Amino acid sequence: MKLKISNLGPIDSMVIDMSKPFILFAGDNGTGKTYAATFLYTLIKMVSFYIDSHGLHELQRIENKIDGELDSDELYDSLDDFLKNRQNDILLYMNLNIKTDSFKCEIATTKEEWKDELLKKSVSVWSNYIVKKENSFEYHLELHTAGERHQAYMQSWFITSLFFDGIIGAKMFTAERSGIYTFSKELSVGRLRNPDERLNARYPRPIADGLADAADLTNKNRITFDDGTFATEIEQMILHGNLTVSEDGEVLYHISDDTELGFNESSSAIKTLAPLVFYLRHSAGQYNALFVDEPELNLHPKNQILLAKIFVKMINAGLRLVISTHSDYIIREINNMIMADGLNKAGDKIFTNKGYDESLCLSQDKFAPYLFQKSENGKVKVEPLEVDRYGFNMPSIDEAINSQNDVTNTFYEVLKYDHPIE
Repeated sequence: MKLKISNLGPIDSMVIDMSKPFILFAGDNGTGKTYAATFLYTLIKMVSFYIDSHGLHELQRIENKIDGELDSDELYDSLDDFLKNRQNDILLYMNLNIKTDSFKCEIATTKEEWKDELLKKSVSVWSNYIVKKENSFEYHLELHTAGERHQAYMQSWFITSLFFDGIIGAKMFTAERSGIYTFSKELSVGRLRNPDERLNARYPRPIADGLADAADLTNKNRITFDDGTFATEIEQMILHGNLTVSEDGEVLYHISDDTELGFNESSSAIKTLAPLVFYLRHSAGQYNALFVDEPELNLHPKNQILLAKIFVKMINAGLRLVISTHSDYIIREINNMIMADGLNKAGDKIFTNKGYDESLCLSQDKFAPYLFQKSENGKVKVEPLEVDRYGFNMPSIDEAINSQNDVTNTFYEVLKYDHPIE
């Protein structure tokens, strides 16, 4: 499904395709990338709790199983009604203190297009606990219990997966994530879990959620998505050590079996990546959307490249990803993996000579980059960028690099040939 956002902070308008597993935002500072990401994150979290079971027609219930049929018109109308009547609630829940009467979010997909999309969708969540087969409106829910509350949760997650192309949950890591574990104990986070105060929390919604997670670190002891593989890759390839949590909730960095550092003594890269590591190891699900603002924070260029590779592995394993970046290294590596996919589809395995395999091949159909750019009136216009088998170009970053290269080449040539040093 496509959504149109208008007058959100500096953003004049944008249309975003939620069917793409990998979405990238890029542009100059102050162009609203974080606003857009925070809005989408909040919307995904709110839809699952605020939209009821409109459009789910129960045909029969046998023990803990429900078989039903989808009504595309009712589903479309329920989301349309939510977006029209709860927009102020969404802004309040974001906790960004945005004051505007002109903000609008609406469905950019027509009702006819939605019905066709819905018919073609194939949904299978949690080992077939939620199933909708391709070219059918019938669905099946396998319930763990017979309780009405559990049924409501399953139905709300199912509806969310339909609207957001398989997404049933979201997690956002902001640019402030390096301080989440450092200062979580000093900050008042107890009331962040009080639903009566969710609209009055002192921090933007993603930060409040991150602080609440940090307060619960000692309770995170289960291994979830892909057996923690991607968390381990980040530790081994980038951090060169592993992260644990002490009994009193302190994050520890282990350089070796007999050497450990407290979190405050650890490097900035560890502080930045620790929340992501714990999420991937203990909370991530295959149908979650992961939002990462400036993944390049505090990372050496080689580690930015490694993180981009891990991101694509995550996409190919079933996670969804939205990132905002200024990193040319990440952008170039994404293009390398798109080209690797083209080579793989053509039957040319030359990419393996450079250390790539099929897990590092990114289909151009899975990827959607957006450019945030200020117009003459000062408002920001967001445009989707074309992606082909060679990847994509990011004009704002390319212009900065080309300008710097021009200066470097000019100064070098003049020094070398006009002012030689004896």
